[in-house]
Amino acid sequence: LEEIEKMLISILRRLEEINNKLKVLGINDEVLSTASRLVIAISIPATKALESARRVITVLKSSIITDPISRAIIESLSSCDELSISEIARRVRAIRGSSSRRIIRERLKYLEEKGIVINIGKSTRPIYMLRLCKE
Repeated sequence: LEEIEKMLISILRRLEEINNKLKVLGINDEVLSTASRLVIAISIPATKALESARRVITVLKSSIITDPISRAIIESLSSCDELSISEIARRVRAIRGSSSRRIIRERLKYLEEKGIVINIGKSTRPIYMLRLCKE
């Protein structure tokens, strides 16, 4: 029992060290949780997921976006990929568990009006990306 207790204390110390190192690097809990969700949902490398998570946090803090579908759309576009509505819907489905192309299209129009996403395709075949990725 004492050995298990010593191991647990050792593990807690190591976790605290890791947490402190992440804080020094400027990576907070919100960025980490978003990054881990992106790694799992859309299978991107951890370093790219951290960059993407920072973009998501930046966009969400500078806007009035509160609904979970718009957040999932922003998360799906945060890797700076140029995506069609169907591709975005697939990623949103991976992040949230469900999505509707019609709702995704409506939210993308709203996000485009707010200047959060841009359509770099045609009006008949829209391709979207985060405005932050173009700047």
